[in-house]
Amino acid sequence: MALTDVQRADVRFFLGWSARFHQFDSRLEQAMNAISTEPEAETLVLGEIAACKDIDTKLTAAHARLKALKVGSIGLSGPGEIQALRKEGKRHTTRMAAIFGVERRIDVFSSGSHGAFASFGGLQSSGNAMIKG
Repeated sequence: MALTDVQRADVRFFLGWSARFHQFDSRLEQAMNAISTEPEAETLVLGEIAACKDIDTKLTAAHARLKALKVGSIGLSGPGEIQALRKEGKRHTTRMAAIFGVERRIDVFSSGSHGAFASFGGLQSSGNAMIKG
């Protein structure tokens, strides 16, 4: 069974690949096509997508809680939770990249802003790969 268009978009997003220019650098697209013949690998990818979406949801919730680290006698976990979630997101995207045999282009779970698509700020080209400089 092949990945759906939504699942393919999720893979591109979490691995930091452009949805707009994939026809010019089709390595990830070819890998997503090839994985349809490997049901075990596809199952792993679907698990990684689900994990990344869950972490993304938890990150959003954690950011909302940062407004007040302590309310009365109740203390919240604070920035440590966010750092742990980002690290876990990076682990899952690295695993997904390994399954496809491609690199993560942008760490979507990082704390930094990425001006890569506007100005390639902070990114360097290395062959076809874009790496944080």
